[in-house]
Amino acid sequence: MKNPALLKPFPRKFVAPDFVVKDADSIKPWVDKLLERPLSSAEDLTRWLEDVSELDGIVGEDSNVRHVAMTCDTKDAAKTEAYLYFVREIAPRLAEWDDKIRRKYYDSPYRKGLDPRIFGRLDRMFATAIELFVEKNIPLDVKLSEMSQEYQKITGAWTVEFDGKTRTMPQMSRYLQQTDEKLRESAWRAMTQRRLADAPALEALFDRMLKTRHEYALNLGLKEYREYSFKAKLRDYSPDDCIEFHDSIEKAVVPLMRRIMEKRRKQMALEKLRPWDLSVDPLGRPPLEPFKDVEKLQGGVGEIFQKIDPRLGEMFGAITGTMDLDSRDGKAPGGYQTTFEERRVPFIFTNAAGVQGDVTTLLHEGGHAFHTIQCRDAKMIWYRHASMEFSEVASMTQELFGNPHAGVFYADGGDVRRAMFEQLERVVDLFPWVATVDAFQHWIYTNPGHTGDERAKKWLEISGRFEAGLDWDGLDPDVRKYAWHRQLHIFEVPFYYVEYAIAQLGALQLYRQYKGNPKRAVDAYLSALKLGGSLSPKHLFESAGIKFDFSIGMLSELMAMVEEELETLEF
Repeated sequence: MKNPALLKPFPRKFVAPDFVVKDADSIKPWVDKLLERPLSSAEDLTRWLEDVSELDGIVGEDSNVRHVAMTCDTKDAAKTEAYLYFVREIAPRLAEWDDKIRRKYYDSPYRKGLDPRIFGRLDRMFATAIELFVEKNIPLDVKLSEMSQEYQKITGAWTVEFDGKTRTMPQMSRYLQQTDEKLRESAWRAMTQRRLADAPALEALFDRMLKTRHEYALNLGLKEYREYSFKAKLRDYSPDDCIEFHDSIEKAVVPLMRRIMEKRRKQMALEKLRPWDLSVDPLGRPPLEPFKDVEKLQGGVGEIFQKIDPRLGEMFGAITGTMDLDSRDGKAPGGYQTTFEERRVPFIFTNAAGVQGDVTTLLHEGGHAFHTIQCRDAKMIWYRHASMEFSEVASMTQELFGNPHAGVFYADGGDVRRAMFEQLERVVDLFPWVATVDAFQHWIYTNPGHTGDERAKKWLEISGRFEAGLDWDGLDPDVRKYAWHRQLHIFEVPFYYVEYAIAQLGALQLYRQYKGNPKRAVDAYLSALKLGGSLSPKHLFESAGIKFDFSIGMLSELMAMVEEELETLEF
């Protein structure tokens, strides 16, 4: 690390240096001090908020450390129990205390004397949280967290005996890139059958989640959980805006996706594309192999960041010790970046299996990590996390900025173009999948009394709108019916998905800037990241020199740019 000050520690100013979270009772004296402290001026209130933030960071880090340990090894009963102890015993008490703290702030006569340009966003966060808090929802929060852990445990056990070894799903994905059609089909069937073995359990789990979330909304006097989600996420756009966005994706992106798929079908000389034909090279070339071990993945991505801008390379180099990148049995699926809140240091979790998508994932999570680092100096914890619409701009932008530097992993120019082409294909594919998942959730939560069969029927109907036109004849119909089970957002973080498509529009606009003037684009990107969560998504977009615009006009314009670039990379 070239700059030791980059991840400098933040000494405690309020909580004792030797304090560690043991249980809720150990936290309570510090909460009591905050609640009992007299506030006699706007300056007192500001300092009090900073002390609240410090305590929140300490407790938040304890929670995140437990969660990281559990997801890294879902089979370790002690790690699972430590995480669930926090969920069951500590989090409910925190929810009550948090509400009292917010009310103390909101009821203070000195709140009006604070600069609205600095505290306006915090006011809205606190006011919304107060509006959406009722004590009878605390046990429901606990139940939902426990059910999320249950989903992690089920999916973390998804392994397949294949080709003489026990393999995880990310490891199995390598076989879908093999040129041997029978091998691909065999791997695809093994993967889908393994997931289907847990379909009854996941259906029952989701029914419980749905019932709990609907009860949660009713307890707040709301008609449905969708209304709660839009309020809680501070969205400045409506469900109708999202539905219009789905329509725009259907009109502006799906035709491009289908043109890409039709070209693939012709290149492969197939009558119809089957589900196992989507990841293999259409010209029959062997799979791309960007790396053989995670050290090479980490080093290569670090080199890409250095090529994009030395500031990014420096930040990535500073956090290489806080990552868990390989795929293994018992590890939760997917990838994420979280923050150890008191240290204000990012942690990256992935399931690398040696494919090009792993490079994209680490570029993506690296972008989230840069966001954490850029706004770690914010005095208040609430401004160290931006809204998801812009948080995903931070990550998706790095996928695109990194694309022209694919040569870090490949010596052959043809492989470089393949890697770049595949990344842009993923950009196109993202929009229809996001629309499918988001539209499905709108239906689910506005029809809370539906049956499992009705849910499956609606999934098939919605996915049909946005699909590339695959041939499913002769395959187990349950594979399509339950395809949504692998999307953890539907289970764990409902309505957190449309943000990916909105953010992709922002990332594509920054990429357009980058192609014209790389340094100016990176400057705009880093400057906007530094603002953290102090502004609304629209204003964060504007601060980066891009538009918060998911109209069909903007979507069509950016898809035209992507299609033109795809054509320059084709063989």
